[in-house]
Amino acid sequence: MSLLITDAGIAASIQASNLGVSYKITQIAMGASGYTPTHNQTSLRDETARRPITQGSVPGLGQLHFEVLFDGDIEYEAREIGYFLEDGTLFAVDSRDGDIISIKRSDTVITEIFDLTLSGTEIDTITVEIIGAANATERIAGIAKIITNEQVDAGIDDSAFLTIKKIIRAFDAPYLINKLVNNLWLKLAAKIFPVGAAIPWFTDIAPDGFCIMKNQAFDLVANPELAKIWPNGIIPDMRGCGVIGKEDGEAVGVFQEGQIKEHGHPDSMVGSIDLGTKTTNTTGNHTHPYTSSGVSGGGNGVNRHAINVGATTGASGNHAHSVLIGSHAHAVMIALFGALKNTIDHRKVNWIVRMA
Repeated sequence: MSLLITDAGIAASIQASNLGVSYKITQIAMGASGYTPTHNQTSLRDETARRPITQGSVPGLGQLHFEVLFDGDIEYEAREIGYFLEDGTLFAVDSRDGDIISIKRSDTVITEIFDLTLSGTEIDTITVEIIGAANATERIAGIAKIITNEQVDAGIDDSAFLTIKKIIRAFDAPYLINKLVNNLWLKLAAKIFPVGAAIPWFTDIAPDGFCIMKNQAFDLVANPELAKIWPNGIIPDMRGCGVIGKEDGEAVGVFQEGQIKEHGHPDSMVGSIDLGTKTTNTTGNHTHPYTSSGVSGGGNGVNRHAINVGATTGASGNHAHSVLIGSHAHAVMIALFGALKNTIDHRKVNWIVRMA
C-alpha cells in the first residue's frame, strides 16, 4: 500500500519533535473518490465513513499497525483512505487513481487492517491511540473488556467479560455468603433504618453504608436522599448528645443546650428564736467602780487643775442585772454537690446514620 504524508502531517511531526511530545493517529476514514493524492491535501474528497482505531501499535521503527471496525448500515467501495490525528489533521492519504482499496456492504461488520511502513518521518513522535473503540457484544465484534473485581461486586455491568480467575472468585462460597449477607443487610437497613434516622451503635466503626455523626461534610450528589434531610451537606454532631421529642411549633434537629429546670425549695427556712431578756448571775453584796471628773483650786489669777476621782457606787446588797437580747437569725452556706451536667444512668455509644 502506498502512502503520502501531507504537508500538515509533516508539520505536525516537526512540531511534535521540537516540543518533545508525541502526536496520535486516532481515526481512519474511507472515501469514494479515486485520484493521485497531493501534499497540500487537508481532507478526503468524498469521505463516506470514519471510525476510531480499535487496535493500534508501533511494531518497529517506521512501522504502524492499525485495526478499525466498520459496522452498521454504512456501505462503501473505498478508493481513498485518510489517516487523521487527534486534532482532526489529515496526516496521510492513500488513493490509487480509481482502484478499489476496500469494500463494505450494508449491515455487515468488517475489521480493516492497515500495516504501514513510513520513511522520511519522525516516527519516534508518532503514537497510536484507541478512542471510542466499539465494545464487543453478543452480536457485534469489537474490543472485549475484562471486568474488574469492583464491577463483579456491583453486578450491574453487562458490557465486560469474566476471566476464569474472576469466575472462580465470583462463585467462591465465602465470597457468595459474604455478598449475600452484605446485600441483605443493606436492603434490610434501608427498610428498618430510613435515611436521616440516628441509630445508637456500640463500636467505633460504622457498618457499610453508614457513618458516625460527628459534624462532617458529605457528598450531596452521591447521597441525594441524605441531602434532602441536611441540604447544607453537614451531618450533625451527635457526640455527647441525646435526643428528645420536639414540641409542636419547634424546629426539628435544632440543638438545645442542657439546662436545669427553674425551681424553688418550698417550706425551706432558717429558724429564728426570741431569746428575750436574760438575767446575770448574782454575785452577792457588791459595788461598781466609776470615775468622777472635777476642778480643784483657783480663783482670780490662780491656776486651776482638772482632777479625776475614783469612786464606787454604794453597796446595794445581793442583786443581778437584766440584759435584753431580742430576736435574731443565722445565715446558712450550702456547699456545691454533683457533676457539671444533669445526667441519668447511661452507656456511651456512637450515633450513626445511613448514607444514601
